[in-house]
Amino acid sequence: MPTPSFDDSSAPGSERAEPQRIRPQDGEFGRADDPSPTPRIALAVTLALIAAVAAVVAQLIGVVRSADGSPVGTGAMVAAILAGAVPVVVVLGAAAGVVGKRVEFAAALLAGYGAVALGLTLLDVALLSDPIDANRLELFRPLSAAMLDATAGAYVLLVGHAVSVLAGIAGWSAVHRAGLGDGYGHSVYSEHVGRAAAGRVGPLLAALLGAFGVLAAVAAFASLYRSSDPVVIVTAVVESPVFVAVGSGVVGIAALVVAASALASLSPQVASGASVGAGLGVLGFAGVGLLAGLSTGARVDAGLGAYLGTLAGLGLLICGAVLAPVAAARDRRALERAQQRESGARGVRGVAGLGSTRWHAAAGSIGVLAGVLFVVGSLLPILETDSGIAVPQILATRVVMVAGFVMILGSVPLLFSEFASAARPFVSIFWLGAMAAAASVLQSVVLAEDVDGVGAGIGALAIIAGVVAAAATGLLALFAGSAERDDVDTSADASTDGVVLGTGLFGAVLLAVGLALPLYRGSDFTAATVTEFPWGWDTWGQMLLAVGVVVAAVVAARARAARGSVLLGGAAVAGIVHLASWPLTSARATDPEMGPAVLPLVAGIVVLGVAAALSARRDDR
Repeated sequence: MPTPSFDDSSAPGSERAEPQRIRPQDGEFGRADDPSPTPRIALAVTLALIAAVAAVVAQLIGVVRSADGSPVGTGAMVAAILAGAVPVVVVLGAAAGVVGKRVEFAAALLAGYGAVALGLTLLDVALLSDPIDANRLELFRPLSAAMLDATAGAYVLLVGHAVSVLAGIAGWSAVHRAGLGDGYGHSVYSEHVGRAAAGRVGPLLAALLGAFGVLAAVAAFASLYRSSDPVVIVTAVVESPVFVAVGSGVVGIAALVVAASALASLSPQVASGASVGAGLGVLGFAGVGLLAGLSTGARVDAGLGAYLGTLAGLGLLICGAVLAPVAAARDRRALERAQQRESGARGVRGVAGLGSTRWHAAAGSIGVLAGVLFVVGSLLPILETDSGIAVPQILATRVVMVAGFVMILGSVPLLFSEFASAARPFVSIFWLGAMAAAASVLQSVVLAEDVDGVGAGIGALAIIAGVVAAAATGLLALFAGSAERDDVDTSADASTDGVVLGTGLFGAVLLAVGLALPLYRGSDFTAATVTEFPWGWDTWGQMLLAVGVVVAAVVAARARAARGSVLLGGAAVAGIVHLASWPLTSARATDPEMGPAVLPLVAGIVVLGVAAALSARRDDR
């Protein structure tokens, strides 16, 4: 057999052609087809720069003036500097990422901060509508009860935060475009390519990042300040003006969503940038509040929300900063271990399966704990009273007991590897139903504590602990789902089943409408409804469940058949538990009658059941 020639000559008769560069044809790709994320990240950085300038200018202009000309106190100096410095740090971090060719990090940084900035924008709207009750002590401290008017600085501040949201959208778009390019989520260890960041950084760092996300959400619903000043009136977040309450909630929920999305991201650089951005956003909310509360003057101090939020912001920032280096180091160690094993591929599959089993076991254990806390808490005294005061009966504990039992039944299968993957989607949605049930009890506790001599009992504390455990269960179930996908072929794009999507969304919207309306009415009482302001804990819990059900319907249409069916079934069960509160708690009202929520709830539950059946009939991908 003749030896092949490696001569690159182009002599006549040669069998090998001379290598030539193929030049792209003019006009082959337009600007819309440009795969580079550079234009989008450039737009995002430009918008972020505008937002940073607006934040600084607003501090210099001032945001309020007194209608009668009386003086208005200035905010805490250090807090004001931090409030203006955070957007500047975001711009500098994004610009450094672009210069260092870490476009994914820069884009995710702006996206993470922009998500939290949406809540800050709503807080700015409250500053325009009702400055004295907005409690923006980093900007000003009211010295009297005189009417305050917003100045041009308040509008500049609002525009700055709104532009930060736009920068976040542009950054998210750049991340999406970067995800289409080669090398996205690259790892020196081939088995880690395409694996979620939670699996690449290890359970400890992943759990810490998730815990700080949950802590940020909890902190957002706790007051930033404590006040004995008759001018600075601090109320519970859920009882605050609507834009203050919603804006604070959006800050916390956005931080939690960003943390969860970071852990599910395929790129450690994206996960790192998003976490850092969210951490900076939370610090711009709670860290500023902490400094303002500590230094604004007498009779005002920092509240629990400021301390917890600052801790959460710092945690997100630090975890995000070390996430990418930790992932790279673990990738290198995994490659070294794989090279030393004779059967590397088989061993790696075993490790991946073990990681999925651990996440399932952790979610199941915490889920069972949450259910037990709900059941035990519903049986223990919810309120404690002084002698001679009758203890009021809180009927909502009956619903909490039902939700606790369902939580236990849904979580136990996660402890067994044979059933864990199938049961995991149920827990992924039902934890919201359990929290919605517990929120009704917490609302009763909040109202009862306004009565002298009445305080929260051990049962209420157990239910609060159950809420925290349920939130942790939902987060762990998300990580378990990410670990499951490591064993699934994701090379082909997942398609959306239009029939399941349409049916599921229709049922989810019906259920959401039912959650927004009152289940029953009486001559002296009406069940929780979105039409009564301010919203109580019970209404917030129901709205959180409503959002979760809609999201579940969208996810189920892209999930594997069995997983989507269980997810939709879990949403229907959550609706049934809420519907059960009608016969279980309607005795609190005099002459109760069916409310407008019952019909859409029943219809939504039925339609979601149909969607679950349609999903089960699909072919698994």
